Amino acid sequence: MPADSGAQPRAGDSSFTLSTQPAANLPLDEPKDDVIEIRSKCPHFRILIIGRANAGKTTILKRVCNSVKGPEIYDVNGKKVYMITLRGEHDIENQMIFKSNPGFIFHDSRGFESGGLEEMEKVKNFIKTRAASSTLAEQLHAIWYCLPMADTTRPFLKADQDFFDLEGVGNVPVIAIFTKCDGLFTEVCGNLMADHQGIDPSELTTKGKEKVEEVLTNRFNKLQQHQFKPAAHVYTRALAATQTECVKKLEQVTAGAITSEALQLLFVSVQCNNLDLCTFYAIKKFALTTAY
Repeated sequence: MPADSGAQPRAGDSSFTLSTQPAANLPLDEPKDDVIEIRSKCPHFRILIIGRANAGKTTILKRVCNSVKGPEIYDVNGKKVYMITLRGEHDIENQMIFKSNPGFIFHDSRGFESGGLEEMEKVKNFIKTRAASSTLAEQLHAIWYCLPMADTTRPFLKADQDFFDLEGVGNVPVIAIFTKCDGLFTEVCGNLMADHQGIDPSELTTKGKEKVEEVLTNRFNKLQQHQFKPAAHVYTRALAATQTECVKKLEQVTAGAITSEALQLLFVSVQCNNLDLCTFYAIKKFALTTAY
């Protein structure tokens, strides 16, 4: 597949930032088929979402799928189990599907702080098994790892760092999602106000966002020192006015971290919130097609 040399589309929301690193190619054939044929071979895009309790997973998935209700749950045989709100204990093998956007299949794990080494082993085995599958539809296509920043003094638990040290789990792109960054923003702005008496509110907001981005980029760089490196990072705040743009940026970052053209097209075709993303990859595919 030709390398992506184009710039990613911008969502225009400075409260949500990204940084991407090259992700290794997944062990897939690279079909040049159109979206309809790709969807016939693999009708769902499969994502594992991980995060400790109250990390914001519920909000993210509902926003991505444009839903106010929880997902329906199906077991490995496709039998409907129940509907949940993403709280409580979960079987990582169960498949979560939102009626509002059935093109996504999500898997969820209990927070590592709840299950310790046993839960970590379940997650590792799940990723390895999916990575070993020769069927595109059964493979795991991406991982969203939620890292809440509400506790500004302890951004990472040991369990979080242990996850990024996993070995032998394939090359599934991982997106680190720094959630609940409002506390960090408040702390940063407080420090700026102490250092710059009488600072203009608009300047405070701008400088505060820049500082938060700097802090989180440094934290992302620390994760890059681990074995199972995240391919990109984004961050969210709880401001209702920015959440739609936050979802768009997460979708853009995820698409950009996927190096398989087939999976890129699959992901773009199943997401339903970002017309700019659809347009960008449609133009990109047309340009690559007409170049040969």
